[in-house]
Order: sequence, then C-alpha cells, then structure tokens
Amino acid sequence: MNICAIILSAGKSKRFKSSLPKFLHKISGKELIKFNIDALKKIKEIKKTIIISSKDNKKYFNNSIFVQDPIDGTGGALKQFYKYNKKFEYYLITLADTPIFDYKILSKFLSKGVNSRVDLSVLTQNVENSKGYGRIIRKNKSFISITEENDCSKDEKLIKEINTGIFLISKKALTNLELIKKNKIKNEFYLTDLVNICLNKNLKISAFLNEDNEILGANTLKELNLLEIQSQNFIKKNLSDSGVRIIHPETVYIECNVKISPGVIIEPNVVIKKNVNIKSETIVKSFSYIENSSIGRNCSIGPFARIRPEVDLADKVKIGNFVEIKKSKLSSGVKVNHLSYIGDTTVGINSNIGAGTITCNYDGKNKLKCKIGDNTFIGSNTSIIAPVKIGSKAYIAAGSVITKTIPSNYFSIARSKQKNKINLNK
Repeated sequence: MNICAIILSAGKSKRFKSSLPKFLHKISGKELIKFNIDALKKIKEIKKTIIISSKDNKKYFNNSIFVQDPIDGTGGALKQFYKYNKKFEYYLITLADTPIFDYKILSKFLSKGVNSRVDLSVLTQNVENSKGYGRIIRKNKSFISITEENDCSKDEKLIKEINTGIFLISKKALTNLELIKKNKIKNEFYLTDLVNICLNKNLKISAFLNEDNEILGANTLKELNLLEIQSQNFIKKNLSDSGVRIIHPETVYIECNVKISPGVIIEPNVVIKKNVNIKSETIVKSFSYIENSSIGRNCSIGPFARIRPEVDLADKVKIGNFVEIKKSKLSSGVKVNHLSYIGDTTVGINSNIGAGTITCNYDGKNKLKCKIGDNTFIGSNTSIIAPVKIGSKAYIAAGSVITKTIPSNYFSIARSKQKNKINLNK
C-alpha cells in the first residue's frame, strides 16, 4: 500500500503570543511536531512523510517541506499539495500542534481504514469538555458530517464526540478537493467540508473512535501545559508498567528519550532530562537532577545531587548529597558522598572522594582534565588543580591543594604550615 503522511504546520500561533512557532514549543523535552514525526516513522506502511508549512516557518526545517502559499486553511493546504503529489493511494493527515504519544493509535487507525477500503476516515474521541472542537454528527449511528464549534446548534454543542483533526483520505476522495468552498467567516478552505462532499458522491466514509490515550491539541500556553501533564503521565505509566518504582510520581519530571531499567527506584522531586540511561537496582533520591548521562547498576544518587551531561557512572557508584558531577567517568565502587564537585575527571575503582573535594578544571580559558587511580583516598576539603594525575592506592591528606602528579602508593600532603601564637589581646 502506497501511503503518504502529511503533518500540517502552517499556522501562525497567534494565541501563543510567542516569537517561536507553536510546533517548536517543547513538552517533556521534545518539540510538538517531533512527536508525530517519530510516530509516523514507526509505521512501516507509510512510504513518505511531508511537512506542510509556511514561508515564514521554512527556516526551522533542515529537510525540505512543502510551502503553503497562500495560507488558506487545512483544505487549502491539501489542495495545493495534492496538485503536485497525486501518486499515493492514501494520505494520512496529522497536525503539528496535536502530538501523538503512542504511535499504535495511528497504526490502528490506518489499518482499520485501509482494510475497510474507506475513502475518508476521521479519528474521533469522546471528551468531557468539547468546547472549541468540531463535533462528529451521526445519524442512526452512521457518521454523516463534522460541524465546527461556531456552526453548531444548541443540541450539537452538547455532543461529546469530537474531531481530532487526523484524517485518512483516499486518492479518489482527494480528487474532490476543488469542490470545497471558502468559509465566509474565516475566508479559508476547511478540510472537514470534504466529508459532506464525499457523502454526496456516495464515497465510503467512517469515523474511527479512539479509546486509547486521549489526543489533545494546543492553541494556547495553558493547553500546552495540559499536554505536558498528559505526556508526563504517559511516560511514567510506561515506566511503571515496565517495573520502575516512581514514588509520588506527580512530583517527578522525566523527559522523552530516557531509558530506565526495571528495579530502579525514583524518589519524589527528581528531574531526569533526555538521553539518560539508568540501569537496574539503582536508587535516585529526592531533589536530584540528571541529564544526558549513564548510570550503572546498584548506584545511589542523591539526595540533592546534580549529574550534568556526559557523565558515565559504573556499577555500585555512590553520589551523595550536594555533589555535582560533570563530563566525568567514575568506575565501579567509587564514593563521592557529599559537598563535592568532580568535572572533566576519570576516577578508578573503589576510590573515595572526601567531603568538600573540588576538581579545579577551568583555568579561565580552557577546561583541563584530571585522572585519579584505583583505590585512592582523597581527604576532605582537597582542591585538585587540573591537569594532574593521581595514581592508584594514593592517599591525600585533608585540606590539601594538589598541583602535581602523585605516584601510586604515595601519601601526599599539601597545606600551609599551622602556626599557633599566644593571643596578646586577651
């Protein structure tokens, strides 16, 4: 089956009151339009995906898009596109501001329509508050039309089944696009008008009710926040179903593109950004922040820990309270229990970093690296001035400032001499 997917994204986003187009705003760390791009990639029947956008928005896309000019509504977008792209048997229409979190919804909708040989199918759902949405009109349970909010009668406004804006349309149905007339109020072509046209042409139409995850769009920042909540619930439900324990999940924020293995425990008030991989039996304690890093098995993170990008923690690493790690690799069994900063550093197995230890990795111009060997003990309140190498089984006295290499099996102390003088003011 030769199917083309289309993502409509030519709107001006006026109600967002933002210089950034609506479809580029993020929820759970991911741009709105990217949800549908990623969902469509997972459906093997789709041979091509096209984004229809405006001249103003063209600069935001790396790949080629179809430019809608003039901007004359959803029906106008399809009219302009279909004129030059008539080779596909079906066209799946989605909206850039209506993210699909679960691609299986689109896959089921597509399969149902293709297998039933419909000419036009719309994905619908029942909502508690249908205000602002086009209503699905049925007669004797059969789908007959979509009525926009402004055109609804008093009784039609009570209808809970709404149009999600997602359509599957056959090539045969799209040959009737020229019959769509401009709406007199908005001076636009409505794609929804194609429903009545297909019905009058005796083409097969259907409305497929989505009973899975609710599909919502965003026209305002308030609605974007509701999408954020919905996406968070989707992410955390999938993690919980896989065996991840999330305590007090409504306080936890987890972005897309995160991999967390079964057996992990996440305590309240934790932030986990994208590109994080946490392996089994690790606990992430309250008020910890992790991004773009890999955490091994049986680790303990936090509370109040910050794991910045490009951190690689091996198994059984312990990162305690008020510890910050950045662009560093910590081998198995390493402990950094409290009040320390480790940056641009590799640490060998079973080494212990005492409280208040800082790797001074920035000289005002360059980021410099440190290397700490295996089974080494770093005393509390030590400053390690990069670049420096500390060998294995080395021991550093508390309060030292380390500026030179320490060989393996050596003890190092580098602090000013203490002087005690009688208090003459007493």
